[in-house]
Amino acid sequence: MFTLRHPTIDDLRQRRLVIGLGAMKSGTTWLSDYLGRHPGFFHAPIKEMNVFNRRWPNPLQGDGPAFRLWRMEEIVLDPSFPRSGKLRMQLRALAELGRIETDQDYLAFFARRMRGQGAFGEISPSYALLPPEALRQMAGLTDDVRFVFLMRDPVARMASQIQHLRRRLRRESTVDEVMAEVLPGSPLWQRGEYGRTLDALAVAGVRFKVLIYEDMFQDSTIRDLCHWLGLAHSAPDFAKRLNVAQGDPLTGAQLDQLRDKLAPVYADLAARFGADRPMAWRWERGATPG
Repeated sequence: MFTLRHPTIDDLRQRRLVIGLGAMKSGTTWLSDYLGRHPGFFHAPIKEMNVFNRRWPNPLQGDGPAFRLWRMEEIVLDPSFPRSGKLRMQLRALAELGRIETDQDYLAFFARRMRGQGAFGEISPSYALLPPEALRQMAGLTDDVRFVFLMRDPVARMASQIQHLRRRLRRESTVDEVMAEVLPGSPLWQRGEYGRTLDALAVAGVRFKVLIYEDMFQDSTIRDLCHWLGLAHSAPDFAKRLNVAQGDPLTGAQLDQLRDKLAPVYADLAARFGADRPMAWRWERGATPG
């Protein structure tokens, strides 16, 4: 029976920890918001804690401080700051992230904030690039750790990432200039290399669930997810869209070029999915998902 007091770290080890792995631009912000509003779940005050990618070798190992600074700037420059209690809470949480060095520190971060929720967690798309040994260690944080991995049609996901990158960091670059960097092994490519994450999860032997972005905004999908997480169903707001791609949309010709570039990703996923492949994905060049 959970009380309304703050739990101890030992208390947390008996509760369910849910860790979202991404992928980037695949609905993680919407899912983070949904879980954050669920009465039985405590979501970290901020999305993308990026704790574990600082501790294990991976392509994004050094990105954490820059991301935290960007988020802090967003908060401090918000017109409602410092009047907004929520923004002050998020700023404090961001400041604490740099001091999380151990598993004990990670659990203490949640223990200071939680009350009686039976499950807690966070979503950090950067975790999708962690090695199996990192996932295996994370699975030992509590007695019941579950991972959630979201996947989206590779072309649609990459197009959204390109828009996001141009808006945030590459305002002077054209779409074609950014698209030229979509090559195997590049940072853009790695964010959508689903097979890498699926293999790491399988090798780690952890408990995980895959969600398909194109199927996520359905009551049956959310009911199934809640059941798997041991949560009572809570009505979602499917009309709510968060972190939607902004800027010039890619043309049909550019989308076809992306499809050609991402052909190895589609081939790998077709072999994995078999007959269960998501029908809304762009499996053939020139096809329009829908």
